Amino acid sequence: MSRRPARKRSGIRMPATVALLCAAALLIGHRMGGDAQVDALLDAIAQNRTFITSSIALETGVSAPKSDTAPAASAQDTEETAQTAAESAPPPQTAASDAPAAEDSQALPTAQDKRDTDISVRNDANLSVDVNAMLNDPIDIHVSRDGPQVLIYHTHSTEAYTPSGSDTYTPSGDYRTRDNNQNVVRVGTELAKVLEARGIGVVHITDIFDDPAYNGSYGRSLTAAEQALEECPSIQVTIDLHRDAILTDDGQQYRVATTLDGQEVAQLMLVIGTDASGLAHPNWKNNMNFAVNLQADLNGAYPNLMRDVNLRAQRFNTHLRSGSILLECGSSGNTLAEAIRAVKLFGNVLADRLLA
Repeated sequence: MSRRPARKRSGIRMPATVALLCAAALLIGHRMGGDAQVDALLDAIAQNRTFITSSIALETGVSAPKSDTAPAASAQDTEETAQTAAESAPPPQTAASDAPAAEDSQALPTAQDKRDTDISVRNDANLSVDVNAMLNDPIDIHVSRDGPQVLIYHTHSTEAYTPSGSDTYTPSGDYRTRDNNQNVVRVGTELAKVLEARGIGVVHITDIFDDPAYNGSYGRSLTAAEQALEECPSIQVTIDLHRDAILTDDGQQYRVATTLDGQEVAQLMLVIGTDASGLAHPNWKNNMNFAVNLQADLNGAYPNLMRDVNLRAQRFNTHLRSGSILLECGSSGNTLAEAIRAVKLFGNVLADRLLA
């Protein structure tokens, strides 16, 4: 079930006026021979997204819109019709962790032994999809123990979460870090552990594709994924693992979460690319079939773990296999521990489907 941030009435707030007055004072100081600190402050203000949008709003009387549901993966390079995800200021400057954290001794929430076929689809591609027909005729993807079966990679490898407890990091951008113990690469590592423990071979690409250059990350991750598939043709399922980024109307990081057996768990979302953008994708309906049947298993096992399946016009590199998906694991408002709990649940349900 999709959880959306509460709407608040937009309007021009006093802090925007104060910020503009402060900036004007700094500018005057700069003109009169201000020092390097003034220059640095002016530079920081010029790059602050909230300040810029507030300034526009103050001048025009119209607040700039904020996305409340766009997945982080929608921030694509030019090949994939760019749509920047909403993100806010970076987290506090904290030292990179020396060892992995986000571990807890709690047992995972208990899976319910049922299948829930009440599937909701957010159809942003405006394509005709018969979900019931797909549920009645699932695509047959069953893995063997002969070679790797699942590929995990991360187009936006540096995507990170809200620092919490010992899960801290040195940011490389807005809620981003190159520390693979603290970004989505760590979440992929935990998913790989679950699958491997169930006897499913995994190739996990831990390379960083979105830093220092964000544009072109989909092209770079595609090259790496294609190389992995060439080296391991036994792979049947590919997962591009991301974390979402959602802002409320008042600029706060929005957290997508649910409570299962008393534990706070990040919500997940399956994103399916199509050929609606014009890029070749002959097997997108197979991807969608795989996704809705996996979603039915997940909805039954862990109610409210999953957000709506998101069908998109962009391809998102999901043309690689009939079992290719993009997985959004939590958002920047979640903690790493919440994301790891969620992906472990996902991994066990995925393993059940692939081993059936």
